[in-house]
Amino acid sequence: LGINLSTPVDASAKQPDCMTDCIKNCKQIAPKDSGYCLDTCKSYCAQEDRTDGLSGSVSSDGGEVGLLGRNTVVKGEDKPPSISLPGLDFSSEKGRKIIGY
Repeated sequence: LGINLSTPVDASAKQPDCMTDCIKNCKQIAPKDSGYCLDTCKSYCAQEDRTDGLSGSVSSDGGEVGLLGRNTVVKGEDKPPSISLPGLDFSSEKGRKIIGY
């Protein structure tokens, strides 16, 4: 019986772009004010002492941490480990029926 256990990609291996991440998160808070997001994110990303783990930061000490708290991840992209068992596919219609969805 083969069991495949995989974990999410290590997000600390790359630094996400500060502006992209900042604007994406700002638009969730202020979706109708793109000028505000652009100005705020330019100021935020220009800070030389950031510790958020995004591009240009000095460290990732203050960044979003993953599910297990071991590494910095992009907000919203942290995924739990997945288990793949041969013959069990709960994402298919038949598999969802087995678990009552």
